[in-house]
Amino acid sequence: MNRVKLFSRTSLPAEYQPLLGATGRPRVLAWARTDDGVVVALHDRLVMIAGADAAPLGWHDILSGGWDDEHKTMRWTRMSTGERTEVPLTEANSFPEVFKERVEATFLFQTAVYPRPGKAVTISARRNLAPDDGAILWTAHPAPGVRMDEETIAFVQAELDRLRAEYAF
Repeated sequence: MNRVKLFSRTSLPAEYQPLLGATGRPRVLAWARTDDGVVVALHDRLVMIAGADAAPLGWHDILSGGWDDEHKTMRWTRMSTGERTEVPLTEANSFPEVFKERVEATFLFQTAVYPRPGKAVTISARRNLAPDDGAILWTAHPAPGVRMDEETIAFVQAELDRLRAEYAF
């Protein structure tokens, strides 16, 4: 009688489990194969594993990104550094959908403010999904072409202060 291994396509291969950087066995929401390893979606972070190296990234630190179906590539921009990452996936599984859901889960609030007509700055309140971190991260990101001069910075700071008070998360 042939035995079928249950969940073999959705379970992260055992050799990657120790590289997730967590105690116990963290719950893997999704994972995908890359040319030299895997990317793993956990509740609170993404982990890129290549060889014996693992690089965790909190979902709240992803400014933008998503799936490029034409090139079969995940891409994202890191908010804290501006670093852009592109990772070709050889086997995507459900990783692109989970990536989108996890990044969106960090947003508590987002709005555009206009320091000058036609010039937008996006203000966001995001939460870290790590269980022990209740911090709310407020950020302001100018649209392309917006100069962050003293007047613009003062306007954005006033709007940040107003929104923090109004939405006291």
